[in-house]
Amino acid sequence: MRQKIKNTLIYLFLRGMIFVVALIPHPLAKAIGRFLGARFYDWVPKERNRALQNFEQAYPDMTTAVRSGLVRDVFVNLGQNALELFEMLSYTTARIIRLVEGVEGAEHMQSALAKGKGVLCLTGHLGNWEILPVYMYHMGWPAAVVAQVLYDQRLDTLLNEFRGKHNVQVIKRSKVTSEIIRSLRRNMLLGILNDQDTGVDSRFAPFYGKPAKTPVGIFRLARKIGTPVVPVFITRQANGRHKIYIEPALDFQVSDNEEKDLQACALAGNLAIEKYVRLFPEQWVWFHRRWKSRPEGEADA
Repeated sequence: MRQKIKNTLIYLFLRGMIFVVALIPHPLAKAIGRFLGARFYDWVPKERNRALQNFEQAYPDMTTAVRSGLVRDVFVNLGQNALELFEMLSYTTARIIRLVEGVEGAEHMQSALAKGKGVLCLTGHLGNWEILPVYMYHMGWPAAVVAQVLYDQRLDTLLNEFRGKHNVQVIKRSKVTSEIIRSLRRNMLLGILNDQDTGVDSRFAPFYGKPAKTPVGIFRLARKIGTPVVPVFITRQANGRHKIYIEPALDFQVSDNEEKDLQACALAGNLAIEKYVRLFPEQWVWFHRRWKSRPEGEADA
């Protein structure tokens, strides 16, 4: 009962924020997001300390002061993302498109689509990732996402209504295999967030030089039907707008040894994600326990 009340209060707060930000200028909403993000750095010590511990694992030579500054920037950036998402829930597609200043590497996506087998877009929790599929549709590349069911049905419905409003197909996890294959046969893009330790089919592969449990479903599917895996990322620029980066499709060979292939793909995928996390460390979700699971025989991190 207490949890239901808490969830209802959170939902009502978010609905109120959506109403408020729809009435104020974008620069003011961005400033409020930055302010709230900085305050949450102080208000949520558990997440702050977890982010600091993760930074220490990834950057052991970094000073404590620098790590603390970067973690504060992580919270500030997430605050901006949250307020921006509240704004986007009432935005037209054209207004969302204006948040992006450009795309680097569009030719890599065109090359992958030319194969006619769809594209598996490998990405991570970097920047404001909800903009990506909306902008892909604007580029003439219809996109789908596999929807992670949120803890509250009202919030889940709200987010998926936003996606549907902007021509993003939502694939429920219960229908993931059949719907994914149908989407790829229509030569669509499918976005996969592949940078967290979850309960799905995974293998250990280095991330920042340390074994990290890495989902391999995207690579198993690519290996089976020949769909290219293209790394795609979005980051906020200094002027507050966003830029999309598209890398060449991952180059991995299919052999008779499936396990060896999956390990090679997991490594290649982690390296692609790590490249952009290193470039924009303040824009990644560092308070996820990326190195929580350990290989057999290795002590808990």
